[in-house]
Amino acid sequence: MLELIIFALFLGFVTIFLVKKTTSNIALEKDAETTRDDRDIQALRQMTPGAFESVIKGLLEDMDLRIVHSTWVNDEEIDILAHNPAPVIGGDYIVHGILVPEDSFVDSIRVIGLSDTVRAERSLKGILISTGYFTEEVNKYTEGAPMELINVSRLREILRQRGLPWPA
Repeated sequence: MLELIIFALFLGFVTIFLVKKTTSNIALEKDAETTRDDRDIQALRQMTPGAFESVIKGLLEDMDLRIVHSTWVNDEEIDILAHNPAPVIGGDYIVHGILVPEDSFVDSIRVIGLSDTVRAERSLKGILISTGYFTEEVNKYTEGAPMELINVSRLREILRQRGLPWPA
């Protein structure tokens, strides 16, 4: 009887392992597939770190935010502290930019990290700007949080609306 229980447990773990290897439990943004061949999107996705920083800072300054400080966390991520000097509605914004490699997505861990930082620093809002797309699970972590998520498609739309340049 003990052998049967051990065999059943072993078989259960093997089944779980195989299911995890063959299925994806993370739904991805639908927009990722529809914009795969878009030249503007590809140009934004292939930006250098310097160009990415320039695009983000240009956007923030166009929105009348003052850049207080910026720091590259690593080769793909930049943190920017921006300040809105307007009375009553002004305050600090924490902007986190992520250069996302092709075929990669931004998952909830990065969103949770930004959300925690915004709360800890008592900033008005956190803004996560990505040259990629977010996993669908991210949406449940932004509900109620003072955050804005901007994927590459939304970034292109904002830059177009404001007449701002981006790498071609």
